Amino acid sequence: MHHADLAAGHTFADVPPEAARWIIDDIVAARRRRSGVPPLRIEATDTGLVHELGSGGPTVGGPQADLLGWLTGRTGGSGLTSPDGGTVPTAPYRI
Repeated sequence: MHHADLAAGHTFADVPPEAARWIIDDIVAARRRRSGVPPLRIEATDTGLVHELGSGGPTVGGPQADLLGWLTGRTGGSGLTSPDGGTVPTAPYRI
């Protein structure tokens, strides 16, 4: 991930899928321990990863690498969609 941060010729797609999943799982677990995190469902369209924070929130989907960049606050969510028809919300890391 730090290679992507440093613009050293790497992107979040270069993060091995197993490592990306571990990082996403860790982020979601940390958000579940905090109060005030809005409900959200994330779905990786390429790996089958699905997480829910609460219930009744919007769904954000896309490639796992794009979800990783968004959830870590390193990207704005390009490449992601909200199948619910809305815009991709701000990632919950900012709360």
